[in-house]
Amino acid sequence: MTQPKAGSRHPLLRWRENRGRGELLPTVIALILVAVGGVLLLNRADAQARDTTRKHHLEDIEQALYAARNIHGTYPPYQEATWCGEISAPGNEAVRAQIEQALRAQNEKYANPGKPFPIDPLKDQSPDYFYWKRSPSVFELYAMLEADTTGERATSRCGNSASHPAYDYGLTSLWRP
Repeated sequence: MTQPKAGSRHPLLRWRENRGRGELLPTVIALILVAVGGVLLLNRADAQARDTTRKHHLEDIEQALYAARNIHGTYPPYQEATWCGEISAPGNEAVRAQIEQALRAQNEKYANPGKPFPIDPLKDQSPDYFYWKRSPSVFELYAMLEADTTGERATSRCGNSASHPAYDYGLTSLWRP
């Protein structure tokens, strides 16, 4: 091992002597910025993951609606020509039950009665999925997104949409016999 030159000190001792001179400040600022950036990226990733879950839920509900149409000749609610509203909102239990029955019969993921009906991942902070049966052969499903908000799916013509006039993502289906 080589001996240090006379008069030189170990690097840690030099840092300790100079730590009050501001040499550490840029490093601390960089670490803080990296930590804040990491937290922001994780929050964005969480929002995108929830948006992906929402899109998969709408696809599952869409497939259930097709199965219901194949059995009953129309989409739920079967006794009404048109209908619109949030699927899980109070007062919409009958429509939800019809959709859920088709979902559990059509999709093996939901065949287990213990698996809950698809709802928005942030159900307490975000509106639930919106279903609009425009006619016996046309329906639309909407969801609010976090990472890609557009507000392009308007529900102003629906009488049940007073609290949420626009959604960000939707599926539109047209039945052609």
